[in-house]
Amino acid sequence: MSAIEEQSVHLLGKSAGYGVLVGVGALFALGIVVATRLSNKYLDEDPNSTEMFMVANRTVGTGLTISAVYSSWSWTTEFLWSVTMVYLYGVMSAFWYGAGLTVQICLLSVLGIEAKKKIPASHTCLEIVELRYGMACHILYMFLCLVNNLLSCATMILGAAGAISVTAGNLNIVASTMLIPFGVLLYTTVGGLKSTFLTDFVHSFILLIVLCYIPTAILLNKEIGGIGGLYDLAVQVDAKRYIEGNFKGSLLTGKSQGALFFGLIHSISDTGKTVMDSSYWQKSFSANLKASVPAYIIAGALVFANVWSLGTIVGLANVILEGRPSFPTYPRQMTSYEINSGFGLPYVLKAVLGDGALGALLLIIYLAVTSTVSAQMISVSSIISFDIFKKYIKPDAQNKHLIRASHFGVVFFGLFAAAFSVMLHYVGVNMTWMGYFISMLVCPGVFPLVFTITWSGQTKLAALVSPIVGMIAGIAVWLGTAHAFYGEVTIVSTGAQLPCLYGSMTTLLLPAILSIIISLTIHPYKFDWDKFKEAKLIVAVNDDSSVSEKESVLEDTSNDSVSKKVVSEVVVADVNGCDEERQSSEQDAIDKDIAKTFSLYYKLAYGSTIFTLLLTWVVWPLPLYRDYIWSRPFFIGWTSMSMVWVYLAFVVVGLYPVWDGRRELAKVFRGIWADYLVKK
Repeated sequence: MSAIEEQSVHLLGKSAGYGVLVGVGALFALGIVVATRLSNKYLDEDPNSTEMFMVANRTVGTGLTISAVYSSWSWTTEFLWSVTMVYLYGVMSAFWYGAGLTVQICLLSVLGIEAKKKIPASHTCLEIVELRYGMACHILYMFLCLVNNLLSCATMILGAAGAISVTAGNLNIVASTMLIPFGVLLYTTVGGLKSTFLTDFVHSFILLIVLCYIPTAILLNKEIGGIGGLYDLAVQVDAKRYIEGNFKGSLLTGKSQGALFFGLIHSISDTGKTVMDSSYWQKSFSANLKASVPAYIIAGALVFANVWSLGTIVGLANVILEGRPSFPTYPRQMTSYEINSGFGLPYVLKAVLGDGALGALLLIIYLAVTSTVSAQMISVSSIISFDIFKKYIKPDAQNKHLIRASHFGVVFFGLFAAAFSVMLHYVGVNMTWMGYFISMLVCPGVFPLVFTITWSGQTKLAALVSPIVGMIAGIAVWLGTAHAFYGEVTIVSTGAQLPCLYGSMTTLLLPAILSIIISLTIHPYKFDWDKFKEAKLIVAVNDDSSVSEKESVLEDTSNDSVSKKVVSEVVVADVNGCDEERQSSEQDAIDKDIAKTFSLYYKLAYGSTIFTLLLTWVVWPLPLYRDYIWSRPFFIGWTSMSMVWVYLAFVVVGLYPVWDGRRELAKVFRGIWADYLVKK
């Protein structure tokens, strides 16, 4: 038995782990198979269509888009790491974690509305790169996106497998790692992107119930005694504990150097994880026009709920309970491995709430990791089918070929990501090191990719050179500062905050500066956005169809009133004999409505991104960064608001999608009633 296994704590039996990994996975797979068949029969949604498989026919409403974005950004590492960071650096860490989640989602609303306006028929962000810059940039950004998908997926699986293993009676971590993608492979292969929307809703619903339950139950426990009791106990522990870089070494202060550094690293890394992840672009492509921007903004605001209350309450409870007999590691303290792997969360639940809460934790860890892994699988399968197979292997690929390639991509990436995660475990990489390191590889392409869809002045040379230089420079700064500060380059030194901060800032900002300089000084030019409209991106479901592939899709102007319109180069005869003048008038009205919606959503997307950035990084936190230890009333108000945010998230993310999709649900129910329930 390894030293790690000897130090691990037995919480639940292995059967609990296998029950979640196999049983819940199989249950979700079965549910999605049924849902896919029902939607195919009663909603005319064909899972064998590339448009349906990749972008859900671009008709997803606001409710499902909110839950999908929220679920995709609800990573297992959030729950584990937010508790760890509060344990290490104090209460402000939970805030900085939330601040590092919100701006990025609002930024995706900007990129989504820009793409809908300029190239609405796209399936992946890489198609946009190839159309604008050609093969060299296409291959470079494909590499950057795939690296991002792999590392993001591996980070989630690594954190989840470790937490599941320690919670479920030291379940073999290799078995845990390989079983996590099991159910995801099944339902993602069957249902495509729409299946991820459906499971994202179920995931979000269950997840938010548990996130409401855990902090509330801990506060109501007699060992804690409410929010006021939590504060009083934290003050007692605070007198015996000193955190370097915090005002007076206190847990209860907004002036925390370690929390701020963590927030910066985390926010930079998350910017790369979102912008370079084609799955976030795909969810925007999949939403109808009036759903995309509001859904992203709402999800970005509410995702704060994942870490604010959980990190604050459970993180402080971790510090308070660690020295008590009820804590699983008693009489010893948690080891650095346990801390950095995020085991504080299951240990606190065991100490305060018992086995039932641990079972709930196992469930949300599994749901969180499978939700995001599913989105990563669809993202990679889209890249494999459209950006590799159709572009370079079989340019004349039809719908059936692309679906086959997509299924292969889902299975291949799921197995490869699991195997890669096992390798990371055996080389000694933990969740915290991986979370700090990942920005060095996922951030170099961020600003050049943003400029690709937002700035007509970026040149091909700038788009090609700036990410390469940024990545090399960032890694050099990261390793160089690790050696300069600690005299060695090891897992420990490279996982320290300052080397990771300097390296990540270099990889994010240097490419932006280089791109602007190169674009403005070496053969400057302005790209004509109308060239995007010449792209052949849509593939007909019927491979023998006479309709041209060269077409652009205009999104719905509402969820239920105006149908999706396909603007094709093929002139279709007026088979209904309708009056041409009346048709023209109706089309003009639709076009005006679309133009008005675009104008409004441009302002909303850009305005909300700027507002969120200023609010979460300037207006809110900076006044707290002063020589002040929080008073009891201030802490009660802060923590109460964090709880309100969780319950608000449950109402909007967990319940609103049901109301928003009531017509589709009613249509399916009427079909089932007519076909099965009323038959004799």
